[in-house]
Amino acid sequence: MANQARQDQKKREVKVDRERLLETLKSNREKHIQQYEEALAGYQEQALAKLQKAKETALARMEKNFQKVQLDLEDFDPESKTSDYIELIQSEVIHLPVPRNYSKEYDAAIDIAQWEVEETMTLTFAEFQCFVRDVWEWSEDFYSNTVSYTKG
Repeated sequence: MANQARQDQKKREVKVDRERLLETLKSNREKHIQQYEEALAGYQEQALAKLQKAKETALARMEKNFQKVQLDLEDFDPESKTSDYIELIQSEVIHLPVPRNYSKEYDAAIDIAQWEVEETMTLTFAEFQCFVRDVWEWSEDFYSNTVSYTKG
């Protein structure tokens, strides 16, 4: 029964006041931009810290490998040499998802509402979810990424 109600709800359309919708969209857009900018600042801070740590790790690993290779070369035996390459350092990779800005999604919705000639607009369930409730297909990824770079 509950599943059927959810399916029916997804087919539903609702009439909304165009001006109220515009206010909601603009407010949601501003909130999104603020969260994005905070996440971007946090990303840069974390990226610089991780970069510094990776540099220190890489330099320590390179020094250790350099000393090992140097000793091997001092006792060099061409018969036991199996590779034509000497590796001083393995790659050091930093994985840090970049914050994404979805303000263009809001801009498109705002344009739709601004260009509407009627005072009320009919929204589908999916449009209502995005435009009013601020739940987009990218919302979950955006918020989990944003939280990882901000204080909440």
